[in-house]
Amino acid sequence: MKFEKTFQPKEEDIKQLRQLLSTYNQANFETDEFEEFAIYAKEDGEIIGGINGEIFGQWMDIEYLVIEEPFRDQHLGSSLLEQAEALAKEKNCRYIFLTTFGFQGKDYYPKFGFSEVYFRKNFPMTGTEHYFIKEL
Repeated sequence: MKFEKTFQPKEEDIKQLRQLLSTYNQANFETDEFEEFAIYAKEDGEIIGGINGEIFGQWMDIEYLVIEEPFRDQHLGSSLLEQAEALAKEKNCRYIFLTTFGFQGKDYYPKFGFSEVYFRKNFPMTGTEHYFIKEL
C-alpha cells in the first residue's frame, strides 16, 4: 500500500471516493431517496438568481441562494425561499438546513424563521460561517 498526495486531484478519482462513501452510506441510511432541486429567477430568459440544493429524507439542504447584484432589493430572495419551503413541504420535509457567511445572510435568514444552530469563527481567516435550521 502507498499513499499519494496531490493538490490537483482528478475528477474521476474524487468521483470514486464519493462512490465508496455513497455505497457505505446507502447500506446504513433509512432511505436512499435523494433529489437535487433548483428554482431560477430569470429576466429575458437569462438566470439572474436562484436557489438550489438537495432533498434527502426529511431534510432540504439549501446549497446556494444567490441574486445578481442589480436585482437585489426586489424581494427575489424571499420569493425563492418561499418557493423552496413550499417544495420542501410538498416533498414531506420536516427541516430546511443552510449555511451562510457573516457578510452574506446571517441577519437575513432569521427573518424567515431560521434558527442559528452553530457558527464557525475565524473562517477562513477572520470571518464567520453560520449554520441555520428551519423546522417546518
